[in-house]
Amino acid sequence: KFDYQISVDLGEATMQLASGSSIGINSSSPFFIVSKYGTKQIMLKQHTFNRHICRDDVTYWRCSQFAVLRCRARLKTKQDTLTILNSEHNHEVILKARKYGSLKRQRAEAEAASRAERRHNLSQAGADPLSSPTA
Repeated sequence: KFDYQISVDLGEATMQLASGSSIGINSSSPFFIVSKYGTKQIMLKQHTFNRHICRDDVTYWRCSQFAVLRCRARLKTKQDTLTILNSEHNHEVILKARKYGSLKRQRAEAEAASRAERRHNLSQAGADPLSSPTA
């Protein structure tokens, strides 16, 4: 289990990673895993992060759902220190692989809902006699 301290440093939460042993998947402590493609990932609170940029001894990680869902969650590691740069995910925890075509279906449903909401808002604005100026 990782022992870590959380401190606020210029608006960023910083965790000091200490010695690690066996950790469960539901642990809130960060740990490394290997993806099905053989790349190293960090798992933190059931979200996985892929290595993005390595500069000297600093490595930047971004959410594994960045390419698909444009998730902006980010981490930074420097030696034994993990810094959370952005902790907000725009999705739930992904527990299993998505079915083929499910993202297209989700986007189509979201677009249809937003079109219906726009139509509803326009019809309400047109029905309100106080909203339009009279001559």
